[in-house]
Amino acid sequence: MSTTFTRLQLATRIHFTLLRTLGEGIDVARMLRQRHYADEVASVCRSLSDYALHELADRFEDATAAEDIKIHMEVAARETRAALAQIPRRAPVAQQELAWSQDTSGFGLSRPLPALDSVPARSSRFSPSNWLGIGRDRQDSTAP
Repeated sequence: MSTTFTRLQLATRIHFTLLRTLGEGIDVARMLRQRHYADEVASVCRSLSDYALHELADRFEDATAAEDIKIHMEVAARETRAALAQIPRRAPVAQQELAWSQDTSGFGLSRPLPALDSVPARSSRFSPSNWLGIGRDRQDSTAP
């Protein structure tokens, strides 16, 4: 149910209850439009001894607060949509010369590795397997 419709119902009930209690009603349209007038009507409702008027005034103020929140959320959503509309949808893609390089980020492997059988074994003393003494002969490690 719409908060505006709820506010209209509550303001109408306040009008008829005050009309029955005091013999004088309120301007319902003005109560919906002007916050100051609505606050005055709520004050009059609370000053009377009728508990139903107290409850109607509280419910009207709650519905007004809910409508204010709804309006603020709609404004914030509209501003967010406007801000998002100004952001480019997708970053431009750099032109790639080779077909295989189009699916790479530039980090990691961008070409398939050669088969392990085709890689020649290194026997240099500067190979990584010699860095920590791995692969050295026992004679090299016992020499003074």
